Amino acid sequence: MRRTIKTMAMCAVIAVGMAGITGCGQTAQSSVQTSASAEEVKDQVFTENKIGTSDGYGYELWKDKGNTTFTVKKGGTFSCEWSDINNALFRRGQKFDCTKTYKELGNMSVEYGVDYQPDGNSYMCVYGWTRSPLIEFYIVDSWGTWKPPGGMAYGTVSIDGAVYEIYKTKRVNQPSIDGTSTFDQFWSVRKDKIPPVEGNKLEGSINISKHFEAWEQCGLEMGKMYEVALTIEGYQSNGKADVYKNELSIADTYTPSEDVEVIKL
Repeated sequence: MRRTIKTMAMCAVIAVGMAGITGCGQTAQSSVQTSASAEEVKDQVFTENKIGTSDGYGYELWKDKGNTTFTVKKGGTFSCEWSDINNALFRRGQKFDCTKTYKELGNMSVEYGVDYQPDGNSYMCVYGWTRSPLIEFYIVDSWGTWKPPGGMAYGTVSIDGAVYEIYKTKRVNQPSIDGTSTFDQFWSVRKDKIPPVEGNKLEGSINISKHFEAWEQCGLEMGKMYEVALTIEGYQSNGKADVYKNELSIADTYTPSEDVEVIKL
């Protein structure tokens, strides 16, 4: 059975942002419950750092400075706008209690639709963290003026009909879910941006677990899951995005993929 997060009522989250408060989010209840109806869910607007849950999805706005507007809507949808920032992340997904690996949680995937209009450096991605080890990860389907991330290249893998490049980078004394820390970042970045279906609209799906498997083939080991979220990130840029579809699914069990093969460098 596959649990679609948009239909789940989440437990209260004891969460941390990149601002450095330690702790973990609580896993959503295992039984599927009916979320509040669309009529009951009202948009919530935040301009400063904020963590919470709404309509079955977690949400988080984190920035270090600058102007941000984060509008949390029904299901996993949201919109965001940023200007004069250094770094800002807008995300909606699921936080976990750092006791299980991705295999113990079950196969993960997301379907998305985003009207994405960055002006400068930005990513449209699946994003998250693990602990033990502390890892920040990105699965990037589109970006602004600069393709991330540089760093150590491991190879390429074909997933969801697209070729992704795999990288590892290291962050030294930088903000993390455990305060200022030194940690690795794992990356899967599409070789080419996902093409728009119309105007600035991007639509696609990401089999998240397959990317985790590909990283493991490269010796990049994940820890216990803290977070997985569809994310818009801006860095020293301006921009806006409207995430009109964000359906995160987590299966009850994990089944290894048979078609993930990294072409190593």
